[in-house]
Amino acid sequence: MTRLRFHHAAVLVLLAGALTPLAHAVDENEPLSMVFESSPEPGQRPDEAPVLAFRIAQRCTLFLARVDDIRRNKSHMGNLTRMLPTVHATPRRVESLRGGDAVPWVRDALLATRRYGFDALAAAPPAAGLARRQLGAEVSLRLAHAWSVDLNLVSHVAIKVDYRLPGGATVSRQYHGMGTRANWASANGEFMTVLNLGLEEAVRGMVNDAERLCDGRPLPPEAP
Repeated sequence: MTRLRFHHAAVLVLLAGALTPLAHAVDENEPLSMVFESSPEPGQRPDEAPVLAFRIAQRCTLFLARVDDIRRNKSHMGNLTRMLPTVHATPRRVESLRGGDAVPWVRDALLATRRYGFDALAAAPPAAGLARRQLGAEVSLRLAHAWSVDLNLVSHVAIKVDYRLPGGATVSRQYHGMGTRANWASANGEFMTVLNLGLEEAVRGMVNDAERLCDGRPLPPEAP
C-alpha cells in the first residue's frame, strides 16, 4: 500500500510539473510585452564554438529620424492554432496574438545595431547636413506576424527603410526577416522571442546595406 501511495504521489508531481507551463500559455486578453532582446552572438553561446562576431570595418553614425508602424491592424501579431491530440492533428481552435505599441520595439532593435559597430542615435540628422560616414534613416514597420506550425513557432517581419545620404540623395529598401523556434508551452514569451528573431534578421539585412552606403558604394538592384 505504501508503494502504491508513493507511485500516486510521484504521478501527481509529474503532472503538476507538466501543467505548470500551461499557466503561462497564450492569453488572448494579455498583449505581448513588445520588448526587444538581441539574440546571443555566436561567441556567447555555450553550445557553439567561438565565432568572430560581425562588425563593420569603420564606424558609421546612423541617425534614426523616425520610426513608424504602418501596419493596417496594429493590435494583431499573429495566431496560435490549438490542435486535437489525434493522429491527423485536427485543428481545434485558433487564438489571436495581441500586441502593444510596436514603435519602441522596432526602435530598440535599430539601436541594437551598435553591436555591429554603428553609432545609432534616435535623433534627426544635423540641420547642417550629413557628413561623411553618416546616414539618416526613416523606418516603417510593414509586417510583424507569428504563428504556430506543428511543434514550432514561426515569424515574418518586414521593414521599409528610407535612407538619406550626405549631399541629400535618398534611397529606399525593404527587408524581410524570418524567425523560428521550438514551441514548448505556447507561451506569450515564446511568441515574443520568435518575433524578435524575425525583426533581428530584417535589421541585419539593413546593416549590410547601411555599411555599403557608409562606404560610399551603391546598393545592388532590388530583386524583382
